[in-house]
Amino acid sequence: HHSIILHHFSTPKSMTLNSIQSKMTTLLWVKLFCFFSAAEALSQQLKRRSFFAISLGSLTIPQSPAAAEGNEKIIDGVTVYKTTSGLQYIELEEGSGPSPRYGQLCSISYTGYLQLPSEKKKEKFDSNIFLLKHGNGRLIAGLDEGLHTMKVGGKRRIIIPPKLGFVDIGLGPIPEGPFARNKLNKLLDKMVEKRGGNLIYDVELRLVRDDEADLGYYDDDSLTEEQQKRLLENVNGGGLKDTSSMEGIEA
Repeated sequence: HHSIILHHFSTPKSMTLNSIQSKMTTLLWVKLFCFFSAAEALSQQLKRRSFFAISLGSLTIPQSPAAAEGNEKIIDGVTVYKTTSGLQYIELEEGSGPSPRYGQLCSISYTGYLQLPSEKKKEKFDSNIFLLKHGNGRLIAGLDEGLHTMKVGGKRRIIIPPKLGFVDIGLGPIPEGPFARNKLNKLLDKMVEKRGGNLIYDVELRLVRDDEADLGYYDDDSLTEEQQKRLLENVNGGGLKDTSSMEGIEA
């Protein structure tokens, strides 16, 4: 009876020790997996930055709304516009509303693709509705530039070279789901491996409106002659004459 009782109480103890050992082994493998995954991700990120740094060597400032006029070509009966930054776009449907101004909020619907060099088929990685602030630097440069000349209600295919795409962490739009994000990451790695390719966005500009919390952006319009004259008067002291009587109070 005593041996049976001892065996009865010793079994859970051995099972507990085995369980702890098993859990520690599993935890060790998980940590190793996370370490090597992080190392691989860092390696891929460094490769991307190196590739995009070379591409950014020829980056130019995005163009004004009329910059693409006169720089166009016909490909298979379709007019393709190109700006000096290397951005290309096709006007699928011209809108009838206003064009976005820097600092305004824009609502767009888009479908994103990536096309690798020497491949005719483009890979879809995302499709969504996205709200952005135009010109705040958190959108990939090519998409921000392509939107600037659109009109509300318009549809456009924007073809973005690597230097105007995901050149750094934190730029959007990023796919919401983990599988779509993983697909985009793999496609970007292939772009680096093949040293080329284009992002392609089919975009519809749905809405443009002012941001009530806007802290101020440079306007797209140049100053009128009257505004220039008033500015010069203020700079030269013309606008300070009415305050001369304050000198005695300040003293």
